[in-house]
Amino acid sequence: MLAWAYRHTKRLLAAAVLLAMAGAAQAEERMAFAYQGIERHYVLHAPPNQTGPAPLVIALHGLGESVDQLRRSWTLDSVADRDGFGIVYPEALTGRWAYVDTRPVGLPGGQGLVDDTGFIGALLDKLLADHVADPARVFVVGVSNGALMAWTLACHMPDRLAGVAPFISGMVERQAQQCSPSRLVPLMVLAGTEDLSQDYDGAMGENYRLMSVPETLEFWRYRRGCTGMNWQRLPPHTPEDPTAAVRVDWTGCTDPSPQRFWRIEGGGHSLPAFAPLSERERQRRHGGRSQAIETAEEVSAFFHLSTAK
Repeated sequence: MLAWAYRHTKRLLAAAVLLAMAGAAQAEERMAFAYQGIERHYVLHAPPNQTGPAPLVIALHGLGESVDQLRRSWTLDSVADRDGFGIVYPEALTGRWAYVDTRPVGLPGGQGLVDDTGFIGALLDKLLADHVADPARVFVVGVSNGALMAWTLACHMPDRLAGVAPFISGMVERQAQQCSPSRLVPLMVLAGTEDLSQDYDGAMGENYRLMSVPETLEFWRYRRGCTGMNWQRLPPHTPEDPTAAVRVDWTGCTDPSPQRFWRIEGGGHSLPAFAPLSERERQRRHGGRSQAIETAEEVSAFFHLSTAK
């Protein structure tokens, strides 16, 4: 009965989101402000009829990905319109976030190094001063290279965040070495076991080591002092989908903030969504897009849980 209810509810939500997408394709203006003496850009998607500060999600794109590409890759804008939160999409210089000192990004003209932690903090300051964002409900979602930036913000800006969701990338070892957060933020992680871009099992690169996803989760579990976990394998949303979603929630933690993991078994380097697969996606044999969950729905649900009293 619970499995049927889950499938039925998710199908209704997916239908509502897909219908809303047609009316939610807004061409928000690309905005700019100066930081480190250069112009930095972002796009703000505000809730319909917003009259005051609202919950805000800072959404960080992947390597070389445009804001428009990120927005098209999932239904977050539509879910935000329905649930009443705003989204700000900052742009990385040269398409790559400066998330750790061993992977720096240079400022134009050789004027120094990009400070993206400072840039995102300054952007948040601006949105708070403009009464766009509720300071108690600011969240971060990062995808791939954006997930690496999200890990850095969880480490170095936790007092300003109500939740962080890094997707399809573990941390790099240097990040873990430099990570001593003043508090632990609610954490939602998602990764595919057949991700061939940001390897689920970790990888070695020039001047860095990508930690595996389980190693990354253990880094945070240890700090939370968790002693157990609950896990649930979800029924398939689409019968022909070869992937599966397993939701893991850690329990018995000394720190009250939740830690959740979506393990997408057979999933690759993309965000799961209910939308039909394109012909190109269907031709991928390994690590394709999963249809097991609607990622944007799970983001909204987790962030709501994180701030529930």
